[in-house]
Amino acid sequence: MKVLYFDLEHGSQTLGSEKHIQKIFGYNVLRPGSWDSFQHVIGQLYTKKNSVVEKKVGGLVISEEQEAVTLRDKAPTVDALVVDTFSELSKKYMRSLVNKTTGKMMLQDWGKLRNKLDNCLEFVTRIPGVVICNVHGKLQTLDDGGNKILPYIDGSTKEDIAKWFDFVFYTKTVTGVGLPEYMWVTGRTEKYDHAKDRTGTLEQQIPQNFQLPLTASKEAGFTGCRILIIGSPGSGKTHALRTLVDDTGYDVVGPENRINPVKTVTKTTNGVNA
Repeated sequence: MKVLYFDLEHGSQTLGSEKHIQKIFGYNVLRPGSWDSFQHVIGQLYTKKNSVVEKKVGGLVISEEQEAVTLRDKAPTVDALVVDTFSELSKKYMRSLVNKTTGKMMLQDWGKLRNKLDNCLEFVTRIPGVVICNVHGKLQTLDDGGNKILPYIDGSTKEDIAKWFDFVFYTKTVTGVGLPEYMWVTGRTEKYDHAKDRTGTLEQQIPQNFQLPLTASKEAGFTGCRILIIGSPGSGKTHALRTLVDDTGYDVVGPENRINPVKTVTKTTNGVNA
C-alpha cells in the first residue's frame, strides 16, 4: 500500500524517522506550510473528470452526468491519502482571512471559510482509494449538564463534517490493569454525536486498527473508504496510522492478513476521551 501522508502538525515522529516512514509508506512525508501549498500538491496529483453514464430505470434509459476525481496521467500511484490534521489545515486557511489590522475575521469571511472547507472536503473525499482525516476533538458542555465532543474546526463545518465519510470514530483511552488501551468508538451516542459506521458491522468499541474498517468496507462492496478520526492530542490518532502497513513496509490489507474484529470490555475511563 502506497500512503501519501500530509503531516500538518509535525506529529509524524510518532511513527518514527522520516526515513522509516518513507520505507513503510512508500513516499516521503509532506508538510505543506499553507493552505495554498496543500491545494497545489493535491492539484498536481488529482483532477476532475466528467462523464455520462446510462442507467436503466424500469424501461427508461437515463443519462446521468457524473464528475469523478482521478489521478493525473503521470501521477504516482496513491492507495491511501492521510490528512493529519484537518483541524490544522482549516486553521491555515482561516489565518489567511484574518484582518492584519484588527486580528479578526470580517462577518462575511465566515461564509467564505465554510464554503472553502466544504469544497475541500467534497474533493478530498472523492479521491479514489482510502482517505483518512484526523481532527482534534473539543469538549462542549450542554445546557442539561451533559458533554458532547465536537470536531475542533472553526466555523460551522464541524456541525456536519461527518456526512463526507463512511466511518467516523472517536478516540477513547480505556484504563485498568496494565497499560492504557487506545480504542475507537464507532457508534453514535449523545456524547459521540458524529460517530458512525456505514457498514453497520463493527462493534461499538474497537481497537485503533485501520484493518477493521478497511476489511468491513471491502466486504460491504465499497469502492473506496473514507475515515474521519476525532480525538484530543495524544489519544492515538497518528500512532494508529501504523496499522495501514506493517513495519517492514509490506501491505497488510490483503485477505490473507485480515485482522478479525475483537470484542472489548468497557472499563473505567478518564478525560475528554472517556
